[in-house]
Amino acid sequence: MSGPDLDAIATRYGGKIIGNECRIPTPGHSSRDRGTVIRLVPDAPDGFLVNCFNGGRAEALAVKDMVRSDGFVPALVRNRQHFTQAQSEANRKAAIARNAERLAKQDEAAKVARQKLEQSNLADQGHPYLSRKRIAPERLWQSGNWLLVPMTDIEGSLWNIQTIRPNGEKRFLAGGRTKGVFWWEGQPDARLVIGEGVATVAAVRRATGLPVVAAMSAGNLPDVAAMIHSKQPDLELIIAADDDKAGIEAARLASQRTGALIALPGEISNG
Repeated sequence: MSGPDLDAIATRYGGKIIGNECRIPTPGHSSRDRGTVIRLVPDAPDGFLVNCFNGGRAEALAVKDMVRSDGFVPALVRNRQHFTQAQSEANRKAAIARNAERLAKQDEAAKVARQKLEQSNLADQGHPYLSRKRIAPERLWQSGNWLLVPMTDIEGSLWNIQTIRPNGEKRFLAGGRTKGVFWWEGQPDARLVIGEGVATVAAVRRATGLPVVAAMSAGNLPDVAAMIHSKQPDLELIIAADDDKAGIEAARLASQRTGALIALPGEISNG
């Protein structure tokens, strides 16, 4: 056995298996709120990783401890690596230091993002990028000839901005958080469209009037969709897939995690 038994884990915790992962309720949350993902990863020390979309690192570690203590981690995997106590402690301190440095950079980038938005104006409809993409300047700002795209977390806190030059070149703030943050426009009622880039979802909004979210990258799209689904499980999600290999794969994974519909360009209507 190379990893934990997902069938047994799903049965024990009231979970649902999707591919090589199991979604279970996060401890302390509703049994309907399957906000924790246990994913089989052969190279991980225990053969699996945990993500809590409605929690943080502490909740994820608690779930790992729960899975271990309930006997779901095979002895072969559990004993694969042997570290001395000194090595384990050194690794733990190094990991804490790296995480603290990463968080400090993210906090600093968030401050810069707030300052830039405070010193900017609402985007001009005539900006070359907006004109070329034929999209509205909703919830976009402008500093000089640069567009500023605010990126917030599920609670609405600003963490980063994406800058877009007139020629379409895009950049995030150095060290800024990109995972689990997104741009949005419109208040979701019954349906919400999630896609990768601002231009893609803004075009959807222009055509349909539906509320939209831009995950800002293919890799971030499944995580953003899962977080939103965890927060509002009754909301109908539609994934606006980019028509390329990475976009289709990201949309497929997001759909697996949330049950969302997948739509290719031109397939979304407001009906």
